[in-house]
Amino acid sequence: MSSTRNQRTFRTQRTPRTLVAALALLVAVAPSLAAQAPLATISTRNLAASSLPAGLPDSPGSLISSSRDASDMDATAPDDLDAPQTTPPPSPQPPNARTKHSAHLAMTIAPNEIAQPMPVRDKVVGGLGDAVSLFAAVGWVASAGWSHWTNGSPNYGTDKGAFGQRLGATALRNISQDIFADCLFAPVLHEDPRYYIMGRGHNFFKRAIYAATRTVVTRTDSGHTTPNFARIGGNAAGAALTATYYPAKNTTFPEVAETFGGSVGGSALGYVVTEFIGDALQYAHLKKKD
Repeated sequence: MSSTRNQRTFRTQRTPRTLVAALALLVAVAPSLAAQAPLATISTRNLAASSLPAGLPDSPGSLISSSRDASDMDATAPDDLDAPQTTPPPSPQPPNARTKHSAHLAMTIAPNEIAQPMPVRDKVVGGLGDAVSLFAAVGWVASAGWSHWTNGSPNYGTDKGAFGQRLGATALRNISQDIFADCLFAPVLHEDPRYYIMGRGHNFFKRAIYAATRTVVTRTDSGHTTPNFARIGGNAAGAALTATYYPAKNTTFPEVAETFGGSVGGSALGYVVTEFIGDALQYAHLKKKD
């Protein structure tokens, strides 16, 4: 009987202390609960609309703290918080800017185009497409025709059959050079293999010099100027490979070195043509003005 009375007395004494502690805790957290109550509704609605993962923090304040600080949250009225959330407009682009979409032009950037960073896959695919493009095929015919007319390397002779051999050898050399340069060396060396047209805002001679020097000067993936090791290496590798299919006369070291020099010159000429081909087509009314 005495033990029961003691337990009741202990419970009577403990209950007020527990109640006082609970009330004190409630008073302490009440301002925080009052401030976050409207935010909880918004957070729940935003989470449902965007289907975010379930592992996000439960505190509504943690979802908004990245865009608002605590002082802004306390000063915001519930009506403002319930207003529909709008997505900020995208940053304005330069005038006349457009994003490239044509796959066969991915290796050439016009002055009014925005060049996105080029991942390894795009360098490989773009390089392969550029190596066998119509523009490249015209270059093969021109190179083989010049070699045939001057009876130069590769020395297959000057009859009709020799021109076919030269055309095949030229195509194989140019394709191998482009693959080495754009698909292999450019990704490894983190170089941008695309050609950036200077355009009509500059005089003819400046554009010509700029284009001709792109075979030895280019830019890195981050946009810095750098020696064009990828193109130089591609030309060297393609020239060295000719020793396996050129006539024996053209497989000695001096001949291979001459082939390499001709490849560098051919690349420079190709860049010059790329710089001005758009203007020429416009003057001939075969292309609309930009």
